[in-house]
Amino acid sequence: MSARKPLHEILLGCGLSEEDAAPLAGLPVPTGSTWTSEVLNSGKVDETLLTGELARLFQTPLEMVDPERIDRAALSLLPSRFVFKHHILPLAGSQDEVRLASYDVFNHVARRLASQQFEGRKIRWVLCPRGHLLRSIKTVYGVGAETFEEILQSSRTYDYQDERQQSQDITADDPEASVVKFVNQVIREAIVERATDIHVEPLENDLRIRYRIDGMLHEVAVPPQLRLLQNAIISRLKVMAHMDIAEKRLPQDGRINLTTSAGAIDVRVSTIPTVNGESISLRLLSRSETLQFGLERLDMSAAQLENVRKLLAEPNGIILVTGPTGSGKSTSLYSFLSSINAVSRRIITVEEPVEYRLPGVSQIDVKPDIGLTFANGLRAILRQDPNIVMVGEIRDFETAEISIRAAMTGHLVFSTLHTNDAVSGITRLLDMGIEPFLLASVVRAFLAQRLVRTLCNHCKALAEYPEDYLRETGVPPGAGRHFHRGKGCEHCRNTGYRGRAAIYELVTINENLRRLIIAKQPGSALKNRAVADGMHTLRQDGWRRVLQGMTSVEEVLRVTQQDESIAETD
Repeated sequence: MSARKPLHEILLGCGLSEEDAAPLAGLPVPTGSTWTSEVLNSGKVDETLLTGELARLFQTPLEMVDPERIDRAALSLLPSRFVFKHHILPLAGSQDEVRLASYDVFNHVARRLASQQFEGRKIRWVLCPRGHLLRSIKTVYGVGAETFEEILQSSRTYDYQDERQQSQDITADDPEASVVKFVNQVIREAIVERATDIHVEPLENDLRIRYRIDGMLHEVAVPPQLRLLQNAIISRLKVMAHMDIAEKRLPQDGRINLTTSAGAIDVRVSTIPTVNGESISLRLLSRSETLQFGLERLDMSAAQLENVRKLLAEPNGIILVTGPTGSGKSTSLYSFLSSINAVSRRIITVEEPVEYRLPGVSQIDVKPDIGLTFANGLRAILRQDPNIVMVGEIRDFETAEISIRAAMTGHLVFSTLHTNDAVSGITRLLDMGIEPFLLASVVRAFLAQRLVRTLCNHCKALAEYPEDYLRETGVPPGAGRHFHRGKGCEHCRNTGYRGRAAIYELVTINENLRRLIIAKQPGSALKNRAVADGMHTLRQDGWRRVLQGMTSVEEVLRVTQQDESIAETD
């Protein structure tokens, strides 16, 4: 009991009640673990408070390690594999002493091993909260640093042709294949960081890896001299995607099926030849998200949701979703299909590629190299007695014409267009050569959308803006308005944002718009009419998100700036 008493006091100092502190103080510690790790893993104690109490009890300095201020020469004091395994980070060193950071005063084995590395030198220990320390280690050494060190020390060569598999399990590491481990770590890290894309880009004297997180690119810290492994890393990725590793002069496309602790993930892989070598991009698509599609996921306003439900109940016509690449159009379309998917309806899609698999829906993957285009696939679909058809994208007159013919013959058709706002979808179809009277009679609605980054809940704080600024940007007036900004913290990569939400602009084709379309009125007249009939623009819907406290004024302005400037010049 005497040994448990200080532990009990530590837990009480962290704000725990007597009822919660007693069992944690006597928590059994498995072999290979420590009391600190087990308590933190329980999730019942704030790691910063626990580290502070341990620092006070053991009279050890408490320090929030700043990766930017770490002496880079000190990083070589310990092998990176030792640092990653034992979570001990060297901060500075001289001939007489070294300064090491740890989060665990009870990890006696690791501390003894570290002491053996510095016989004759004094060790000054500092304590740092676990999460912060682990992120700092990853930042200064780079993702996969321990594996990179292993590769450089090994003279082993790999036969990539023998590594082909139908599905790769990236939760299992092959200790004999260090390059495989390194690539797996890069992908695992991307999944943990919620990245949607990974870019492996050869530069003149370096190999750069970047993740796209919440729509923004972030460079990943990687070990120095990673360029030495450029060919091996690219070859491994091409093998995983079932590409020809000998062909380096032409672009290639492939696909990887990954098994992760978070579920199955589809990865679309694309390579292009550059002057510095092949550049590879990976798009990560979680198959487990299939079950989450539905209108509730779109988080529309009540009025928007009511209008969408009415549109989905239509027996025929075309509903078009517009926006640039990466604006969430596919998610909206899949949500529409999932909400009306029933045994009584036959739903067929033609996509390039099929991003998510929907149960009960027949999905066609476009393959232009063998003549299976959107237009040809759509023609075949219409002979399959469908009720509802989804075309991944209307790119040309032929696909648009067949889609309109399908809508005129009693089918409900969904598709996408790459336009800046909802009304621009009308002018785009007219520019393709669609007759105005056909467009006015079969198109039911255009839905434009964008994704805005949502504020990080860990660092979100109230913000104040001058009234003149709010009036100029169009924020609606009203009492009791509150605005927020993200300060930036370690949970959001110091961006102030974590996650994304959609904003929408919905135009339903009514009699007023039909008359203007048939009269071939310009886009500005169409937009003015739509606004007069009650349409909320993308920016106006963005203010809904701002007043909900979900995002910032600056983020809405960033995302909608192009659309507003286009509208002003129309």
